[in-house]
Amino acid sequence: MKTNHKQMNKLLVNSALTMALTILTFMATAQKKRDLKQEAINKKIVEKYFYTFYNDKDVEKSRTMMTPNFINHHPGAGSGAEASLKAIKEHLFNKFPDFKVFIKRIAAEGNLVWIQCYTQDTPQDRGKMSMDIFRVENGKVAEHWDIIQAVPEGIDPSSMYN
Repeated sequence: MKTNHKQMNKLLVNSALTMALTILTFMATAQKKRDLKQEAINKKIVEKYFYTFYNDKDVEKSRTMMTPNFINHHPGAGSGAEASLKAIKEHLFNKFPDFKVFIKRIAAEGNLVWIQCYTQDTPQDRGKMSMDIFRVENGKVAEHWDIIQAVPEGIDPSSMYN
């Protein structure tokens, strides 16, 4: 009878440990509840920055919308807000004064905002499709990643975003 009692205790302890581990695993992997209101605010922050910087080319106002330690992962963009603004001004705006962006989609999750856009260096340019990701910190743009693809010859640009 003592053997059965020991076995039962061992089974109960193992069951309790298994249940505790299952609960802890669930708690660790459970998705944090999204703050949709803040995500909408983050989208507005990034959209305003995107158009102010790229279409209006208002570098001074754009600077106020960025964190001082802004990180730009685009090759050659430099490190920090000042270096990034300078690089884009020199390598994009000075070469293509008519450069424009057209946001086609915008989405957010947490402090990250994604923009799919169509860009043109000149009004006659076939254009490029771009996917930009921004991280927002304390109401300012803090980090940027992008992937850019030229619109191939013989392809209607709108087929890449419609």
